[in-house]
Amino acid sequence: MKKFRSILFVVLFAMLIACGAHAQHNPEVMQAIETRLSDKQLAETILGALAFLEDRQVKPREGKLSSEYDSSDDGDGCKTLLSLNFPFRENLGIPAPKSLVARNRSGEWASYIHFLPNKLGFKGRAPGAVQDSNLFMTAFIAYPLFLFDESGLNEKQRYVEKMLHLAMNNIMSFKRDDAYNFWAVLPGVRGKAVRTGPFNIPVSQLEFLAKAYLNPRFEKIFAMLAKGQQTPPKYWLQACLDAKANPTGADALFNIPNDADDTSTAVAFQHFYRHNFPNSQYEVDMPALERIADFRDLHREREDGRDGWKGKNSGAYLTWIKDETAPVFDRPEIGIIPLGVNNVDVVVNSNVLFAMALTGRKDLPGYHDCVRLIKKAAEKRAWPEAGLYYPQYMIFPYAASRAFRDGGAREPEMKEAMQFLLRDLLKAQYHWGQKNPTRKGAFPGGDDKSDHLATALAVTTLLNIGRDIAQESGLAREYDYSVRSGVKYLVTQAEWKKPKNKETIGKFKTRKNKCAHWLSGLFFAASFWDLAHWRSQAFTTAMVLEALTKYALAYDLDDVPAGARRLKLTR
Repeated sequence: MKKFRSILFVVLFAMLIACGAHAQHNPEVMQAIETRLSDKQLAETILGALAFLEDRQVKPREGKLSSEYDSSDDGDGCKTLLSLNFPFRENLGIPAPKSLVARNRSGEWASYIHFLPNKLGFKGRAPGAVQDSNLFMTAFIAYPLFLFDESGLNEKQRYVEKMLHLAMNNIMSFKRDDAYNFWAVLPGVRGKAVRTGPFNIPVSQLEFLAKAYLNPRFEKIFAMLAKGQQTPPKYWLQACLDAKANPTGADALFNIPNDADDTSTAVAFQHFYRHNFPNSQYEVDMPALERIADFRDLHREREDGRDGWKGKNSGAYLTWIKDETAPVFDRPEIGIIPLGVNNVDVVVNSNVLFAMALTGRKDLPGYHDCVRLIKKAAEKRAWPEAGLYYPQYMIFPYAASRAFRDGGAREPEMKEAMQFLLRDLLKAQYHWGQKNPTRKGAFPGGDDKSDHLATALAVTTLLNIGRDIAQESGLAREYDYSVRSGVKYLVTQAEWKKPKNKETIGKFKTRKNKCAHWLSGLFFAASFWDLAHWRSQAFTTAMVLEALTKYALAYDLDDVPAGARRLKLTR
């Protein structure tokens, strides 16, 4: 074991040669990187997280495993298992009835939809969950992989590169006309128009539940389930099922339009992919990004109501890329805006700002209004309520800091926003530790009762903000402790298990060839938060990977953007 650890250290220490000119010209940064990578527990946890993502990415295989691992449409298919959750175990798969056939797509990582989790579940996990396929999870989970450099390896050993190629192909499959959608485009079921929606929730099942919800005979039952919960209003379900008003019927319940969130996320991913693989067939889809600027919060007759903190005519970007002044069920082939009204989400705007700054399109209409919106949300502490689709407490700080640091949105207002967020994060960690003495270093997740994902997002946020801003704010000592304790908590909370796929064994030289993962955390939710939550072990693991890797690369000690320093992998 001792010999193995020595080999592991040599492997990881070799990464230093890829730290880039920024670090090499800064002795303090180089010394910090050397010291941090000499921490064998930190180094092997990074490799363990990489191994987990390699093991869990959906790929064309022999079909011996479930849809969490094997592609349904490629290779030899996959097994269909029901995902059950218990207090002591999540995503326990049991054989499903033959009538159920799971679907997924190569290149993604499994995420699960938990319905009424706060009512029926345990710590945010419903007893049963449905596997989902969406653009957002794939792009966010693959994002930290750009922090690694495999240029010194032969093609067969470039396992991170292969993950990125599969992820890029997956992301491109979600394009719908001139922009990108959260879900895949599917044939219509109740109407002739194409629709979007999850693979594994039949329209007939949705229709059955909607009709039961509207049936007076079941009113008491549903009233009991909905008590104290944010659930869709009956008028919306009635409108969707009204054949005269909506010829596509229940297809409309999940047939959402393209959105600014997924479109900007896809474009940002394309930018990094193109930079790393300049000979790729994929271009950065700038027309799709420009499309977002056509939908802004200006001179609107209708308001969502949940985003009232922004005021009127904020000029920021709307969520849905569809004209909200047109009849609600008009042009179903491009989607139906939920509840028939658009809205302004501060996390969505942070992701849009990230993509626009990253691709050099600060000239697009609304860019500076978006900057002001983010500053206002930070200054007024309007988050997380300002993230209409994001009940995770730490997602806005993460998204805003990513736009600032990795995207290059360095406007003075953004720096002020970082100063506000820095103070709030330090306070949140302190109070969470006071309430939970056994979780020193962790951060709260708000509606997410687990704290692994929240801590990963918060640590990355602090690293993105940087020590210089903490120093200017007179909080350098508190900042250093917060980062170190957060990293320590993440490392000690890792759960190590053997990979499911034999092909993963030995690829990253981890401890006993095991993979490291963390509890699935709550990331985003349906328009009505209590109705459905999305959780994913792979997503939490990816966010932890980003936090630990940026820490190992000493991102806190200067202000280089993502990709300026990368860890060089050797075998």
